[in-house]
Amino acid sequence: MRVGVAGGILGAALLAGCGQPETAPRPADRPSGSADPTPSGAADRDSAAGHDAELVAWVDEYCSAAADVVDAASRFPSIDASTPERTSATADRLLTVMIGGLDNALERLRGVGETGVDGADRMRSSTVEAYGRVRDQAAGAKRALDRRGAEAVGVVRATLDRFGGLDLLGDLDRVPELRDAGTRSDTCGRLTAWGDARIAGR
Repeated sequence: MRVGVAGGILGAALLAGCGQPETAPRPADRPSGSADPTPSGAADRDSAAGHDAELVAWVDEYCSAAADVVDAASRFPSIDASTPERTSATADRLLTVMIGGLDNALERLRGVGETGVDGADRMRSSTVEAYGRVRDQAAGAKRALDRRGAEAVGVVRATLDRFGGLDLLGDLDRVPELRDAGTRSDTCGRLTAWGDARIAGR
């Protein structure tokens, strides 16, 4: 599912229920004389469960990078076109918030470790490139504002349109193991709750 920035804002606003996992009984809680269960293949199942938990944690961190972008978008000021000075000042603040959110997301994406899942690193690299291109465009728009003031507002709006068109989760759906892990991530779930939406009215 493609997730745009506005959809991410709406989804992230939802409150997810946080149930507590059931815990295994402690030895003292077991009936007297009962032995610890050691079914055949238990070690393999434990290993698989551990790997699954690691994938969910990895995907949750990946989605948290998208949440950084969503958080920035939720804090964008409206561009005040009442005077050239106000236009320039509010557009500059918007770009500053945008760049900060993208920087946070890029730092998070670059910090996630290896998963051992085929396609995971390629997916992450593609998302880093997509975020990085918008970040570079925003920095260029900010420089244009510094040089030309309100005359550069068109460049700012073009940057905002590109930002709004970001596919926040990239190719997550194309990597089955990560897609499945994403269904168990609260962060990914909140981002995808509203599907493919866009920033409007900016």
